[in-house]
Amino acid sequence: METRIELYRERGMGSGQVAIEELPDFVAATDDLVHHDMPMLEKIGEMESFDPYSLRRGLRAAGIEVDDVSAFSLSAAKKRELQPHMRDLTRPLVQYVFGAQEIELGDPQAIRDLLDQAEGIAVRMRLERLAASLQTSRRELPDMLEDYGDTFLSLGFYRHHLDDLAPRIAALQEWIEEARRPAHIGNDTVMGPALRKTANLLGALSQSLKTRFTNFDTKTQIRWERVTISTFNQVRTLITDHQASLAAVLCGLVVKIYEWEQRFPGGGGSFERRAEFVMTDLRSGLDHLAGIERKAATFA
Repeated sequence: METRIELYRERGMGSGQVAIEELPDFVAATDDLVHHDMPMLEKIGEMESFDPYSLRRGLRAAGIEVDDVSAFSLSAAKKRELQPHMRDLTRPLVQYVFGAQEIELGDPQAIRDLLDQAEGIAVRMRLERLAASLQTSRRELPDMLEDYGDTFLSLGFYRHHLDDLAPRIAALQEWIEEARRPAHIGNDTVMGPALRKTANLLGALSQSLKTRFTNFDTKTQIRWERVTISTFNQVRTLITDHQASLAAVLCGLVVKIYEWEQRFPGGGGSFERRAEFVMTDLRSGLDHLAGIERKAATFA
């Protein structure tokens, strides 16, 4: 799976895509393109995923300044959609600070707004205590927790994609297994093992991602009444360390699933066409995704 630049997309014409290094062959090779745009595009092209969290990190690492960072935030609609995934963070925090469980916060900005408006002696004392534990000031605490909430929201973002992908991966596995049933395919010394390996690899990737999120549920629980800056930073580091690998594997699987669904709408196709698709398109790059997952799926 390599990055391509899409020059056009039109109904009935398809999509015109070129490799980054081929761009000067299709547009005017100005000095600005060659000496500025091309190096920037090459750095971006090395990224495994272009989701908002990966883009923030990747553009910063590439030294590319962004004037409007809001372009790399989730939309309000997406944040509302991910609200259930924020509850693991917001409920314990709100319960500790306000002694209430009925307040639902699905947006990191809402955490800041709620803390800014906090009233009552007991609430303010708990906020002062929390700020001291996190080695920050009461004034800077809302910003710190909003930033952490956005980091935590990335887990919900990636988990949401896995929840959508998992049943589709299972359907693809079954579709591949069906192609192995005819003797002339299943007993073929090349195609038979290749199809079986591809189906197993898809299942292993899906299961490994599920296991990672199960571990996240345990490792990212913060007891706010006992939190220290050390445990707070450990959780934040754990999430950010895994963002890149989660994005890479999920992005790769999305590309594979999308291609399969486009080529075989409704999961049809003869067994021969299925085998050909697996051999020529589907299995390419899966070993790379498996390598990323193997390196990332450990927890301290």
